[in-house]
Amino acid sequence: MQRKHLFFIWETKYLGKTPIPLIAIGVLTTLFYIFSKPHFDNFSDLNKVMLSITGLVSIIIYAKEVWKHHVFHMLWWALLLAVCHWLFLTLTLPLLADDYPKLDHIARLFLFIIFAWWLGGNTRNTLIFWGIASAAVVLAPWITGDGLADFQRGFLGERIGFGIRNVQHSAMFFGTVLLGLLIFLPRLLLAPLQHWGKLILWVLAFTIIIAGVIISQTRAAWLGVIAGFSIVIFLLFIRHRKSLTRKHLALIAVSSVCLAIFIIINSSLITERATAELDTIQALLRGDWSSIPLSSSEVRSSVGERLYSWRAAIDMIAQRPLLGWGEQGVEYLFDNIEYNQAHYQALNFGHLHNLYLEITLQYGLVGLAAYAYLLIWFIANSWIAWKRGDMPGDVLLFLYAFLCFWSVINLFESYLIFWTGVFLFNVVMAGCLTHIWKPTLRANRSKAITNIERDLP
Repeated sequence: MQRKHLFFIWETKYLGKTPIPLIAIGVLTTLFYIFSKPHFDNFSDLNKVMLSITGLVSIIIYAKEVWKHHVFHMLWWALLLAVCHWLFLTLTLPLLADDYPKLDHIARLFLFIIFAWWLGGNTRNTLIFWGIASAAVVLAPWITGDGLADFQRGFLGERIGFGIRNVQHSAMFFGTVLLGLLIFLPRLLLAPLQHWGKLILWVLAFTIIIAGVIISQTRAAWLGVIAGFSIVIFLLFIRHRKSLTRKHLALIAVSSVCLAIFIIINSSLITERATAELDTIQALLRGDWSSIPLSSSEVRSSVGERLYSWRAAIDMIAQRPLLGWGEQGVEYLFDNIEYNQAHYQALNFGHLHNLYLEITLQYGLVGLAAYAYLLIWFIANSWIAWKRGDMPGDVLLFLYAFLCFWSVINLFESYLIFWTGVFLFNVVMAGCLTHIWKPTLRANRSKAITNIERDLP
């Protein structure tokens, strides 16, 4: 086995002097984890521990340059902020303070660091990594769902989530993969003819994925996909407006036609779902809260439920805007909500269905600012990596499309407080971070080579 390639597939040259057995354990547990996690949550936890330990050992011992990178500084500051926040709550609001700071809730948001390390700054590794994660989603109807029976029920009007927590979370996965399939399609269309088998697989995957997005009947995911695809078109136009060729236009046309066909075929289902809450929205625009319904045996208004809980959350945030109410603040809200306490208790509401309000209620504006800083850091540094040639254009487009999609869907669900959202966020961010890291990885490799040459007789 050559040092350069692990099993002749995985590029390892930027992993410094990390021993091949350690790399093999780290890479294999990483790939197994991202495939198994969406379906076998508990079973995959052991893999997470293994890939995390091996990754940290490898970085600390064999990649000191990476260990000093700013992304680790963000992790340390986030953990320190969590400790300070817990101390503040313990002193000022002991009834809602946890017995100890739950640092694991913060640390798990930075698992992308370990993934990025094992990706080794390589685009091919990243595409394999994302491809395996996407395959897990494409196969979900047959692994955790009821296969074709789910699709049949879905096109008859039933909301289908294929056994991935619930329909909203299924739509989150399927929507992300849909954006990836569209953005990376040119790689297949521009490949040699012998790769047409991959194109056939793409068509099958696209059919399954877009069908899954539609029958989830998740309006937030629909809006997110439209927003993500729109930002891609906008950025491509800005970048290539003076050099657009027929090939570029054809790619855009193919993607748009594929989306349009599926939308037209399922127009009645989409229209019914999209217009279901028009009365609620119109009442909100009028400021007429008395006409905004809560769900009952006669009326189902998920938007109304969200609006009332958001109103209550904003009232609570106004009382403690800087550092919030802690992780138990949401439970406290639903136990004391003044609009219809019995209703929310009956629904067993455990979150606000809005990530931004969720973060602000729990951690205040300081926590929201920290989250925003992380996203802005990725946006800015990915752009810099692309400008210096370390990140391919389609990887950059996928990041921006995902963040647009992610920002929209989290207006209506608190995905990042669930393992599903944490998992997806880490998988996408890892592929971007490994390209951002390239100068650091090159410096680490050069230092390793220098040390080897120095040690030679």
